[in-house]
Amino acid sequence: MYAPLTFEALAIAFFAALAAAAPWTAAPRDRCRRAMWLSAGAAVAVATAAAALPLDARVWLGHAYLVAGYRLPALLVPAGPAEAGGPIRTGSFESWLIRTDQRLFPFRPTLARGLGALLELSYLFCYLLVPAAFVFIWMTASPAVVDRFWRAVLLSGFVCYGLLPWLVSLPPRARQPEPDVPPPFRRLNLHVLDRASHGFNTVPSGHVAVSVAAALGVLGESPSAGAAALVVALAIAAGAVAGRYHYVTDVMAGAAVGTAAWWLT
Repeated sequence: MYAPLTFEALAIAFFAALAAAAPWTAAPRDRCRRAMWLSAGAAVAVATAAAALPLDARVWLGHAYLVAGYRLPALLVPAGPAEAGGPIRTGSFESWLIRTDQRLFPFRPTLARGLGALLELSYLFCYLLVPAAFVFIWMTASPAVVDRFWRAVLLSGFVCYGLLPWLVSLPPRARQPEPDVPPPFRRLNLHVLDRASHGFNTVPSGHVAVSVAAALGVLGESPSAGAAALVVALAIAAGAVAGRYHYVTDVMAGAAVGTAAWWLT
């Protein structure tokens, strides 16, 4: 009889819970059914991979579980940005985010061109830090440490992504005009988001949460590499605020979730 690794058990539990919660969301019925079946299928797929694949293959699948955990909850949001049409409506939760952001970040300083480009580049590393941290852990640590790494990263990501159907908001950049010709790194960020993002703002910030959890995982194995990873994670958080990809509130909450997930594991 096989026993899944703890990160696999966590993924199975998350996808099963998402499937069970789907009928209780305010999403249209067809999308509820699709989310329910896809989430149940994801839980079965994780269990099957845990039973059938060798360990060296299974640990790489944490990346797929993280991406699936990001995508599936978006099906349960009542209406997507593209579906709503017309002006973007602001719900009560999003109004609270905007007010809180204005209190915490009352003015937006004009950044020097070089600093603005650096922060935009830093935000791009949110897609690279987790894979890079995983490769470092995989090459230098035991399978138990790899399991613990994924447990922290997936827990932090699932907490942020799983709240999306109930804490709906758009990223603050969606409410401000973009320049006709954005700077190169900004243009690259927007290009990636247009093709890889579901278009909603996760609260807490999933990008910041998983980056912090991954960096702390590296820190536990190597102080020097972990310190560098933490600098990158903090730069990602700063870039998320400066580029208006996230509110200050959800960036701070994301850092707290990532830290808590690492501490709990």
